[in-house]
Amino acid sequence: MTLAKKIVIFNADTAKPYLEKHWGDFSDMAIEMLESSRGETPLVEYVTYQVCLNEFPVIDDLKSPDVIGIYITGSVQDSFSNSVEWIVKLREMMSIILQDENFPPVAGVCFGHQIVAASLGYKVDRNAAGLEIGVVPVHLTPEAIELGIFQEDRNVTRTIFLSEVHGDVVYEVPEGFTNLGFTEKCSVQGLYKKNRVLTVQGHPEFSTDVDLLIMHHNMEAGLMSFEKYTEIEERSRRSKNQGPLVAKGLWKLFNGII
Repeated sequence: MTLAKKIVIFNADTAKPYLEKHWGDFSDMAIEMLESSRGETPLVEYVTYQVCLNEFPVIDDLKSPDVIGIYITGSVQDSFSNSVEWIVKLREMMSIILQDENFPPVAGVCFGHQIVAASLGYKVDRNAAGLEIGVVPVHLTPEAIELGIFQEDRNVTRTIFLSEVHGDVVYEVPEGFTNLGFTEKCSVQGLYKKNRVLTVQGHPEFSTDVDLLIMHHNMEAGLMSFEKYTEIEERSRRSKNQGPLVAKGLWKLFNGII
């Protein structure tokens, strides 16, 4: 059966051996997240390009009315790198896509969030506050609350909890975009432009178990102490991971609602 509509995924990292067996790579996690939150949206076809291996689509093919959205995954790489060929190429492609309304809307998580800002010439760099990891409270900006993207019921949601694993941050909000949230360590936690872009610095596709496994891997690699791991694990276990709520917001973008 040929499905009428497509979501194109730019996979920006290779599979991690310690995650792959149970969760696949970042594009697999994205598809699982989107499918589990699709609701009444008709079935779509997911078309993945391994951009991290220099696999890119013909850019004009993305203007097809069959393509309802582009999704950019996370990555261990730096979105601002000038030495990694595929990242430079991705920024060049995204610069064109983001400035031409004939292309479909763009969603991005973590690296995908950062590549949007970097592609438009805005500052992305190492986080001076250090690594942000675990299930973290993200405080919504007044603008985000008013937009209602992450509002579920009559009670106003002012804070959502998301998995975070990042050492880089967006320092500047691109002109014409809205900053959706902030945390203790990161002042730009999401970007929004009506009918065009929705990004988050967090990983809505990560379950808490995935986030904790990445933390454990970092601890074993000497990047985190056992005491710090235990502290973040306890905090993360107590928090409700609201990745599915963000996923519903992504569908609002793809369906032309926001």
